[in-house]
Amino acid sequence: MNWSLKSSILTVLILLVFLGLSSCTEKDLTTTTALKSIQEYLDYKPQYETATLELGQVKWRTSKDSVQINTYKKLAEEGFINFDSHSLKKKWLSKDSIWDVTLRLTDKANAYVVEQKNQKVVVKTIEYSVNKDKPIEIHNKNKKSASITVMLSKNPTPFAPLGKDKSPDVGFITKKYKLKFSEEFGWEVAQ
Repeated sequence: MNWSLKSSILTVLILLVFLGLSSCTEKDLTTTTALKSIQEYLDYKPQYETATLELGQVKWRTSKDSVQINTYKKLAEEGFINFDSHSLKKKWLSKDSIWDVTLRLTDKANAYVVEQKNQKVVVKTIEYSVNKDKPIEIHNKNKKSASITVMLSKNPTPFAPLGKDKSPDVGFITKKYKLKFSEEFGWEVAQ
């Protein structure tokens, strides 16, 4: 055998060993791999909380619905909704008045609309994102599946006052994801 043939064979063997070692490390689940998989999943299927808005003609009681009226006025000032006032009528023998308005969403609100049916619109109130600064817990069940507990930060939207926050005193939630390993795609969140 000549020297160039030996060096070619040696080069091929080194390449095969290197490829074999590098493919083994892809199977290992690290915090970086887990965070990347969860982030890709959240980009594909975002986590959020919602509230339902009634559009069109709405009647509010000025005293009883004052908090809701102020919330809608703030959204109008920020340019997310428009409302036209039709009339303000005093209820007979009552301290409260009825305010008749028409509500419409603006183009600025499109980024927060999840669903729209007739005169009802579902909007995002809180969006969740992975908090990469907080530690995550990895519970490997075997080489092809794992359970990951990660902290998601709350990001309130302009429509947040319209929704009900399940944990208003905390700026994050913990969420558990199941990851599965496949030879073709690597580690992915199991749906």
